[in-house]
Amino acid sequence: MAALLPDLDIRTVLNVVEENYEKQKLKTFAIRMIYAGEHCLPKDEIIKHFEQTIQDVNSTYCEINVYGLLLVYDSYFVHIVEGSEDTVHRHLRFLFNSEVKWIEYMKKQDEEAANIDDEEMEGIKLLEEPSEPVDRKMFKRLKMLIVYHSITARLFDDWRAITARPPSLVGKLDVFGPLAEHVEQLRICLDKIRKFCALAQDDEELSFTGLSANDPKMEALPEITLLDFLLASQHILDLRHVVHLHRRVDDYAFYFEKVWPLPTHFTPKLLYKLKVDDSFVEPLPVMPWELVKKEVAEDEEREEQQSGSSSSD
Repeated sequence: MAALLPDLDIRTVLNVVEENYEKQKLKTFAIRMIYAGEHCLPKDEIIKHFEQTIQDVNSTYCEINVYGLLLVYDSYFVHIVEGSEDTVHRHLRFLFNSEVKWIEYMKKQDEEAANIDDEEMEGIKLLEEPSEPVDRKMFKRLKMLIVYHSITARLFDDWRAITARPPSLVGKLDVFGPLAEHVEQLRICLDKIRKFCALAQDDEELSFTGLSANDPKMEALPEITLLDFLLASQHILDLRHVVHLHRRVDDYAFYFEKVWPLPTHFTPKLLYKLKVDDSFVEPLPVMPWELVKKEVAEDEEREEQQSGSSSSD
């Protein structure tokens, strides 16, 4: 009687991936996106807009909930978000939709206020010049600093916002400098953000109010000049452009599909001599290869004439 073969532990790559997901409490690959921007709202109001978008994303179906940390200054902010690629980009789309709705709401408020003023001032001649309409904006500039794909561990298990007043930067930054300078300043900013995330992990009640400029915690805050430099950098992608490119595959047009007629000798010779409505189309300028053929024919004819005249002599 033949001995039975031992049971082999056959594991596929899918089994390994699923086990890693279970250890990290994930259902799919997670990413970490860090983006910064310049806002035009009070700090409390801009925090409410971000918080509402996070809640809207997590309340719908998503593989991984979006968590992160928001650092808010008076006019600037830095947002660190973690989640699956779809949920993070869904958060960005919700954020831009919230911006559109807010602008429409503020325009209606401005129109109602203007109508009330017109009714109150009816019959009175105003000598003052008409005021220009207010350009409502929630964000002035938005840039994506970096994206970490397929992260092995998440830094946050919830979402919160922290307000602060950063220290001033000593020295000036040249936005028209070489690429190496932009990369170096981006590295410095990301290093500060890493320290900021570490402080937030260690202290759930982290606060920067009442701290002196010499406090070690202040080193974890990116300076306003540094953020302004990165937002003005031409080497860093615009966040709206990144959202536009998500799940979008553009059609590639080859050179020969854009140029007509083709600059080759395969173009039909009688292309411009077609008869249309008993009238001939005016010929276009002669192609370069036709000039070459004409010159060659003239040279051959000239050589034949010369050879004929020499033979008659």
